[in-house]
Amino acid sequence: MDRRKPRARPRSQAGLVRGIFDGLCQEITSGKLRPGEVLSRRQIAERYGASYTPVIEALVRLENIGLIEASSHQQARVRPLNAETIQNDCILREAYETQAIRLACEHATDREIDELARLAEELDQRIKAHHSAKSAADPHGPTLHFQFHMRIAQLSRCPALVRAFENMELSRRIQTLWEFGAVMDDPPRFHSLLVDAIRTGNAIKADAAMRSHVQHGLERELRGYRLWAAQVESDTP
Repeated sequence: MDRRKPRARPRSQAGLVRGIFDGLCQEITSGKLRPGEVLSRRQIAERYGASYTPVIEALVRLENIGLIEASSHQQARVRPLNAETIQNDCILREAYETQAIRLACEHATDREIDELARLAEELDQRIKAHHSAKSAADPHGPTLHFQFHMRIAQLSRCPALVRAFENMELSRRIQTLWEFGAVMDDPPRFHSLLVDAIRTGNAIKADAAMRSHVQHGLERELRGYRLWAAQVESDTP
């Protein structure tokens, strides 16, 4: 039996895959590539001066983190934005978020909870201000919202949950780009209530609070999607 170690792939090849992955990821999350847009492997290969092999590997990585979809006919497209994908994301988010907050109840220190409370208060104040102004979007809101929920994942002390949140945020960033979004109508202390639940140390109560939080967010996001879809339809000749 040949026990020699497999030869390492040249760094230039690995770097090429990474470059294609990073480039396409940036184009998708910035809105340059639209939801549902078909990705031509030939065009990507020509643009990056690469063979099909690194292009395919980069596309597989993008599919693994949920930014694109590949069909049985070896075609790829940017993940579409519709009610089904929003609801599917919510199912995964609820699973991740409830597990994260349950573990945070067990592992978070008083100091960490106090820091999370300050972040929640800032986020809730932004939501209240934009709700009062009847503004549909806060340019800093999505980043702050991600930081808050990511911090709960970090307090779970579970690296797998943290990685899942990072990937989930990329998909949600696309949604934020293309939706008009309904006016923020979250209840008072929407995020601070989650911190209160963690502070009790009661995982069951925290789980229930997070489920309610995610479901409310889903209803708001679906309203936003319908506004966006209606506007797109009205703009179509």
